[in-house]
Amino acid sequence: MADGEALFGLYLKAATEEDAEHLLASLVAQHIIPVIKEIVDYKLRFTSGRLPRAADDQQREDVNHDALVRLLTQLRAFRTQPQEQAIRDLRGYAAVITYRACYTYLRRKYPRRHLLKNRLRYILSHQPGFALWAEEGKETIAGYDAWRGLEAPARASEGLAQLVEDAHGRLPAEVLTNDCAERRPADLLAAIFDQVGAPVTLDDLINAVARLWGIKERATESTSETLDYLPDSRPDAGSMAERREFLQALWVEISQLPARQRRALLLNLRDADGSGCIALFPLTGVATMRQIAAALEMPAEELATLWGRLPLDDLELAESLSLTRQQVINLRKAARARLARRLKDSF
Repeated sequence: MADGEALFGLYLKAATEEDAEHLLASLVAQHIIPVIKEIVDYKLRFTSGRLPRAADDQQREDVNHDALVRLLTQLRAFRTQPQEQAIRDLRGYAAVITYRACYTYLRRKYPRRHLLKNRLRYILSHQPGFALWAEEGKETIAGYDAWRGLEAPARASEGLAQLVEDAHGRLPAEVLTNDCAERRPADLLAAIFDQVGAPVTLDDLINAVARLWGIKERATESTSETLDYLPDSRPDAGSMAERREFLQALWVEISQLPARQRRALLLNLRDADGSGCIALFPLTGVATMRQIAAALEMPAEELATLWGRLPLDDLELAESLSLTRQQVINLRKAARARLARRLKDSF
């Protein structure tokens, strides 16, 4: 098998497009596809068992295809201006592109996991004593700052899995509580590092924390469904911080909607089960009753009177807005579509 960089050099210098495409096909088959498959299988391993086998295979194939299309686009672009884009490590370059494709897919498909990842990254990057590090094209590693630069040994992944299985026997009870999840997440990270005794990959750490705090993912089929997965008001371990973060972003976007869209949405706001969920805003401290009333452009006293009857049905809502029922539905649909577009890159 030809060296990847050497084959890439021949591709760049090919005399004809036919020769170039032939060399590119060999490059992809021998050096690109194996890297893509290895990384995608690894990055999406936490989804195994959550989906039917056919769906699991299909999602991996989708990400494989996305990564390959991105790489082919770049490699063909390099042939037009090879002097500007020298690649000294083809495998590393392919890995970087593939990781990005995986991150994009996971962020959109698994928003709660993405929220948890952002939260843990912030803690590990800003809290004294913790650290994140990585070489280009390799997995991000997490651990104590004193371990910075070390690789995550295979035993660390096995140790994490064992720790999760016997959490109550090996971890202090207080780090598995809602209070720790909401206010002292660094305590759990420290307990994990103490038990494992070595750096771990960030992905393995995220998967472990999600299981320990009971953070369950509801995978969306498309970004247009973002608002169908509003968190419900029933408490579960570790969910409060993720719920608040999502609701804060949602409230900012709702506040920027046209007034009639705000009313059509908020007064009929429901979660995935069809239950009213406007109460989540004051319950999580994201918005007070007076702030919600202001967004609805009504006196706080009027909102208080309506509160026990929310969500309003479309006929009552249409009457209050002096609109037809279909106009109310259209306003809410437009509001949800806009919010989904604005939120999809963050969640």
